[in-house]
Amino acid sequence: MFEPGRVVFCIAGHDKGRFYAVVKWQGERVLIADGKARKLEAPKAKNPIHLKKTNHILDLSQVVTNKKLRLALAPFNAKVTAAIETEGGDRLV
Repeated sequence: MFEPGRVVFCIAGHDKGRFYAVVKWQGERVLIADGKARKLEAPKAKNPIHLKKTNHILDLSQVVTNKKLRLALAPFNAKVTAAIETEGGDRLV
């Protein structure tokens, strides 16, 4: 179960490869936001099978603005960016 505040990693869709925070459940969908592309005011509805849970849970009472949400998720997304840039070894050209 994805409880509100859980940090999740998207494994499918246009937002694949980024970390988001769960805002709430809506029927059988999970609403996620990252504070940049998907704001807290307009979270994206996502099928839970397209998300991978992490062990981190954000306190949503502390993350009340989009800027605070971006800052809370920045360390997670920075690791993904660093891994993508170093993947594959040295450039040939």
